[in-house]
Amino acid sequence: MPSRMKFLIGLVAFTVVLRLLPYLLTTYDAVINPSAYYYPWNFIPLTAVCLYSGAYVADRRWAVVLPLLALLISDLGIWAFTGHFSMGFPSDRWSAYVCGLITVFLGSGLASRAWPLRAFDALGRGMLAEVIFFAVSNFAYFVVQTDLPHTPAGLIACFVAAIPFAGKSFASTAFYSVLLFSPLAIRAAGQPSGARVGIHSAV
Repeated sequence: MPSRMKFLIGLVAFTVVLRLLPYLLTTYDAVINPSAYYYPWNFIPLTAVCLYSGAYVADRRWAVVLPLLALLISDLGIWAFTGHFSMGFPSDRWSAYVCGLITVFLGSGLASRAWPLRAFDALGRGMLAEVIFFAVSNFAYFVVQTDLPHTPAGLIACFVAAIPFAGKSFASTAFYSVLLFSPLAIRAAGQPSGARVGIHSAV
């Protein structure tokens, strides 16, 4: 297995652990929820991992499957930790998978860029991916929710209410997008600093 594929699998595992950590901590009576200022909720590399997979895994099937597998495994874990299927797979959850797929394709071509333009490009695409996720996921939630009226005013209120929870997602994507496309990550993946070629997975 190519070293960069192993690196990506490690990123997938790391993402799963970070997504499940707050739910694990709550089993020990820790008070952790998305509004807790002291816990870095949503500060996970999922969007950046999708970009990285799209950039470096030449086999498009694996480029899509690996990062979405992180989402699926962690969703299953949330269901297991909470005991509620709707926590892991709410009715609007499809939107996260669609946005993950879009983000993988946004990563195409990033591997051919030289440093530091590669990092700036990854940062820009990561921010675009977060905007898409914010718009699509909150619209999907608005469609299925029953607390707000299904009117333009209700839609605006839904988006406004989601803004405080989006900050850590944008910050984490900015951090991990630059990090994963830096020379440091390239060396960690076992590739020379100037490598621009993607992986052709043998599996």
